[in-house]
Amino acid sequence: MIRKYKYYLILHFTILIWGFTGIIGKILGIGGLNSSEIVFWRMLIAWVTLLLFLAIKKEQLRLNKKTLLKFFGNGALIALHWFFFFEAIALSNVSVALVFMSTTAFFTTFAEWVIYRKSFDIKELITGFLVIVGIVIIVNDLNYENHPKYLKAVIFALISAFLAAFFSVINSVLVKENKSSVISFYELFFGFCIISTIFLLNKSIILSELSLQLNQFVWLLILGIICTSFAFLLGVYVMKFISPYTVNLSVNLEPIYAIVFALLIFKDSELMNMNFYIGSLIVVGSILLNALFKKQKKPHKVA
Repeated sequence: MIRKYKYYLILHFTILIWGFTGIIGKILGIGGLNSSEIVFWRMLIAWVTLLLFLAIKKEQLRLNKKTLLKFFGNGALIALHWFFFFEAIALSNVSVALVFMSTTAFFTTFAEWVIYRKSFDIKELITGFLVIVGIVIIVNDLNYENHPKYLKAVIFALISAFLAAFFSVINSVLVKENKSSVISFYELFFGFCIISTIFLLNKSIILSELSLQLNQFVWLLILGIICTSFAFLLGVYVMKFISPYTVNLSVNLEPIYAIVFALLIFKDSELMNMNFYIGSLIVVGSILLNALFKKQKKPHKVA
């Protein structure tokens, strides 16, 4: 029993790390880095870390061109997902970005229909409707007069959630034939290549903009190594002992952890009105309810 709880603690520790991603994004944004630069360094650092890990394990990385092409496409989706996520934080705050990012589970239902041709369930449609109700409550009550960029931030966060849903579902197909560590290695590499190409083609961006101060480099190391590579490896490890259902249900708590972190660290800049938290509760509650419905449809044997 004690050993079982150990894995639950590891799971929630991993979710806390993921929740801290948005916090670091805001700190780096305040420090002067834009979203493209954050994604550039995050992908580079995370990729190098995974390269070292796979080299130590002597993992086979040779794949056919067709598989590499799939990884390239998904790497592009991940790079865009992270860009829109950090841009949403820059335009608003961590609370707004994370609440709308929690709609990833809602978009996943649509992504599964597109990729798997999976039929819609009436319960999923009901929880989807509740998510929309929560979003409407939040959007209608945001202070656009004092924060005119909030609407753009909401749109960017929803785009980020949409992209996250698709690359997650695509990965669920790819992982059946490839190791998850190898998938992440190539997707991070291709995502980094895409961001690098954008930097090279954009004449308004000069290489000196990629230079870093010491404190920025430290935060980027934490983001790339701990919040990306280490958290990924922890997530894969814990799924050996805890069911995918329990993991997915728990991951939906990430916005709550992140909002609490943001309130403690940034205080007033993250404080929202009551309707925001009511709408957030409806959104997150609907996502949790959807996960419970999926559990009823497909029970798992693992704890």
